[in-house]
Amino acid sequence: MKKILSFILATALLAVIFAACGGSPAPTEQAAEQAPAPAPAQESPVIEDLEEVADTDVHAGKRVAFINAGPDDYYKQFGDAFAAIGRQYGWDVTEINSEYEPAKELANVEDMINAGMDAIAVITVSMEAAGEACILANNAGVPIFFVAGTPDESRGAKPNGHVTDNFLYMGYLVGRFVGENYPDETVAYTIEGFLGQGTAEAQTEGFRRGLEATSGAEVVSLGSGEWQRTLAIPIMADLITSGREWNVIYGANDEMTDGILTAIEEAGIDAKDKVVVSSNGKELAWPWLKDGRVKADSPNPPSLNADLSVQQIVAHFEGRPFPQKIRIYAPAALTADNIDTAIPWVVSDYIAGRNAGNFPYQLDYYENLMKEMEAENPWLVG
Repeated sequence: MKKILSFILATALLAVIFAACGGSPAPTEQAAEQAPAPAPAQESPVIEDLEEVADTDVHAGKRVAFINAGPDDYYKQFGDAFAAIGRQYGWDVTEINSEYEPAKELANVEDMINAGMDAIAVITVSMEAAGEACILANNAGVPIFFVAGTPDESRGAKPNGHVTDNFLYMGYLVGRFVGENYPDETVAYTIEGFLGQGTAEAQTEGFRRGLEATSGAEVVSLGSGEWQRTLAIPIMADLITSGREWNVIYGANDEMTDGILTAIEEAGIDAKDKVVVSSNGKELAWPWLKDGRVKADSPNPPSLNADLSVQQIVAHFEGRPFPQKIRIYAPAALTADNIDTAIPWVVSDYIAGRNAGNFPYQLDYYENLMKEMEAENPWLVG
């Protein structure tokens, strides 16, 4: 496994280095009255090992805010998993949404600080907004954790924890897959995600590097679909009607890939005859992989990310040391041959799989994997 992963990563690059530390909150009675009502609880399987790994008495009544970046399905699944898992520890979880607006994200963090939350977790809209929000929380003594995007730390922001997939590596996985399996292709098109967070840019760069390491195909961006199916449809339709020859298209997430497939099928083209690749690896894409409409999909399950973030906050509340930086490395892109290894996004299925031991979910496992990967490939953090 080590040799395979080292080979797969031979030309990848991780652009962001993360730092972490922080304090504890000082809630007030007045602020507590201003807090939004917790999101309604959803039923999910009981986490079987919870009492074995956590001091549940410490967590009863803790108030935790989850500030989501936007309304798309990826972020919705994040919020569902974070709330479902956090509530099993006894937390009151409040979720609010920034609607992709940096100013609203900053206001949301300030509101949650004033509401006396015991901890805040954020999926950021932009690095700059996250940096400002992080400084606010640091100054107020409220522990703040980030998932996916990271704050700009150049002005002193100090997040308490950060969990992310390596988005450049995600793009690299599917780029390498295309280059190795379709070496005669000279051009690969891509519809990028929401630009400005850093994640979409990293995926495109990773895709380019994966192709560069194999076939040398040129990557041509068709623009940003902002992670949305409806925006990807006209972008793909324009390519189809442009008269340009194309065979390879990378949708940076499964929602946009759904739009890509819609445009292809509306044009009377059989997607199985093209090379469509994606990122996310969610349930929506599993049938596409099985029937060949999508050839490969690099996974980044928000359920796992949310679980690891919750584990960081659990350790913080209990005063235990914990890895404050986690970068997740998937072993391979999902294909028709290995789709049975996919980690579910749907929280009830995720927890059921967690209980059954179908995949690793422990914080220390991903810390050790990260250290191993980056020790063998030091350029990953350079």
